[in-house]
Amino acid sequence: MKIKQADILWELDKGFVGRLMEVGVKSHHEEGEALFTQGEAAQHFYILVKGSVRLSIGDRKSSFYTVSHGGEAFGWSALTGRYQYTASAVCVAPSTLIAFDRDEVETIMNEDPANAALFYKNLSLTLGNRLMLVASQMADHLAVADKISYGTGQVQEVEETA
Repeated sequence: MKIKQADILWELDKGFVGRLMEVGVKSHHEEGEALFTQGEAAQHFYILVKGSVRLSIGDRKSSFYTVSHGGEAFGWSALTGRYQYTASAVCVAPSTLIAFDRDEVETIMNEDPANAALFYKNLSLTLGNRLMLVASQMADHLAVADKISYGTGQVQEVEETA
């Protein structure tokens, strides 16, 4: 099975990627179809082939990220030891995905520790990039420039002088 090179698979040995792709299951989903729900057991992670998937926390109408580029990975909770999805995923357009079962991926990782380490490095870079993007979006919506933090995580209002 061939897909656009996913960031999470970047620079991995071709044989290792081949073994991962052998256990991946390609599927097609319609607009509005839920893939997983926040709090649900995380057994799979996904790579988008085409389409669009909205990730949301809490109210399903508000999203914090939309997976829309071929090769993007999501559903990482299945790989991080949490084993519960921290967000919900709903297709917002007809979508083609590749699902990877956590247990099968972990078996492959255990057989090739060097490539597993690079895989998890790529995962951490992907998570960091997503976190930076979401933090940037949040900063655009929060007015914190006029507030002072005193290093405790508490914000004290600044008094205006006339």
